Amino acid sequence: MSPPTSSKYSEAKIGVFWDVKECPIPTGLDPSSVYQNIKSALAKKGYHGEVTITPYCDRNQFPDGPDDFESAGMKLVPAGDGTERYRTMSHEICFWLCLDRGDEYTNLMVISGDNMDFLDALELFKRKSPVNVLLAQPEKAWRWCPKCRKPLEDLVAESGEWFWESLAAGGDSITETQREELLGNKKEEDDTDCC
Repeated sequence: MSPPTSSKYSEAKIGVFWDVKECPIPTGLDPSSVYQNIKSALAKKGYHGEVTITPYCDRNQFPDGPDDFESAGMKLVPAGDGTERYRTMSHEICFWLCLDRGDEYTNLMVISGDNMDFLDALELFKRKSPVNVLLAQPEKAWRWCPKCRKPLEDLVAESGEWFWESLAAGGDSITETQREELLGNKKEEDDTDCC
């Protein structure tokens, strides 16, 4: 796959759907800095299109309300427990891809504790429309076995996956070497079939 800077996706819109419960704001950061850092990390990879970030959380996660998110340019969506949050995110991703984006090409980033939850929807969108899939999840995410991740790996743009902690700080995406090391370590730790 060609790098994003030389492709039709470099100036396309970027919809970021962020599960704040599973990928909380790292210590020392706030919603505004995370917003700017995500944009910066994407720009470093050659993505310069308009960025829209939608964070999802438990209703009780931010009892003081969404003010910090809204002042950072994001609309916080209170979405309940894990299953409800996943469904809400999935529906809003569908809505955004089908109705809101307007452009022929688009970039979709999902930030979640387990991106495998979104595999079926991502496969469907990838088949039906020109969408570039980008992902982030915590470095300690449990679902890193090679067999489980193979379908997800096939969907993700080259250099299009971050550890959440790095993305939130404006850092680089996961390198192929890091991915191979991580998958190799997980395989050594657990040879059982986790799928």
